[in-house]
Amino acid sequence: MKLSIVMCLYNTNKDFFEQALKSIRNSTLKKDEYEIVVIDDGSNENYSEIIKKYDPVYVKTENRGQMAARFLGILISKGEYVAFCDADDYVTFNYHAPMIKKAQESGADIVINDWAFLTERTRFVCGDDLTIKNDICYENNNILRFFASGKGKMHSYFVLWNKMYKKSLLLEAKKELEKTDAFAKKYTFSEDALYNFFTMKNAKKLVNTHTGYYFYRVHTNQSVVTVGEAGLKNEIDSMTFTFNTMYANLPENSFKDEIKANLKEWSEMMARKHYSYAKANKLEHMYDYIKEKYDTTKLQLSLASDSYAYIGTELLGDNFDDIERELYKFYRTDDVNLIYNEKDQYVGKSINYLINNEGKKINKSSSKLIIVPKRQNKLSHKFVYNKLIYKIGLKIFKKGSKARIFLKNKL
Repeated sequence: MKLSIVMCLYNTNKDFFEQALKSIRNSTLKKDEYEIVVIDDGSNENYSEIIKKYDPVYVKTENRGQMAARFLGILISKGEYVAFCDADDYVTFNYHAPMIKKAQESGADIVINDWAFLTERTRFVCGDDLTIKNDICYENNNILRFFASGKGKMHSYFVLWNKMYKKSLLLEAKKELEKTDAFAKKYTFSEDALYNFFTMKNAKKLVNTHTGYYFYRVHTNQSVVTVGEAGLKNEIDSMTFTFNTMYANLPENSFKDEIKANLKEWSEMMARKHYSYAKANKLEHMYDYIKEKYDTTKLQLSLASDSYAYIGTELLGDNFDDIERELYKFYRTDDVNLIYNEKDQYVGKSINYLINNEGKKINKSSSKLIIVPKRQNKLSHKFVYNKLIYKIGLKIFKKGSKARIFLKNKL
């Protein structure tokens, strides 16, 4: 078994959960090279029909928190490598298989792939995210240095879901986490960052590839969405615990001071975010708590630079599912004539990968014709996600403000 995909489930929308499972089952992964491991962390929902339909390894436990659920999934997994997929997200058809190939060819124990935001109205890539923009390869001490250099400003550096890991590396990280209070806290906001700190501290080689997208779904019921005073306090407690744990476990090497300084900048950014939310929601009594937990005497609103990685966006098209369907059809069909927009980078990369690695061929004389449609985007989306407009919006509508939340929900 090459890959185990661990999916944690807790009262997740059934349609989202089924879409997540379907995206993995309808992919270029071969049946004998992977498994899906679903850990139901004490849901009240009944998912039996979906489980029966897609037949993953399924274990239901009492509610112990996502970190404990993920570790259980790792422990019972059979794959040499482990990847994570949140139950409300999904992946493109050629996402995981190329990551296995990349790991085996390079000897890497962490492989990163591309990702995109998925909202109710559109989907887009953050083109200024450096793991999407560049080819990367880091070894040994430079891996944790890379992790900290993101300063919390790019999801791709610190989340679990866009990566594939050697299982042995995750188990090693688990041993270090067990020496902390992480399991007792049951935090959901910063556990990815904390877990990745330990995996990257011990990793020998990290690389990336660009063969598809993990779609991170943005919706109001996410566990990481701040709601009210209790949600804000949980975020503050979670993040400050994570920073303190990382500071206490920094390895002794020539990069220690640099890494600590970058973690400090990350911490200062989170303090700005939490102050901005408290101010926008009239939670003035939380100001002293923020100062105490972040060990600061001065509070500052979020800066436009805090979101720099999310300014340059690329719309993937309102008809992305139609594009993906035709690409998958090309993968499953032999002796086919294919017509597509050669300027579309995602389409071009997908086709080139299938030709060079799966042996697919385009036969211009074939009677089997597949047409991959061009991207179609609403004019309003083109306007809103224009880089200049987005920059202006960051200046006018502060992070955490009611006006910004309203616009995010409408657009």
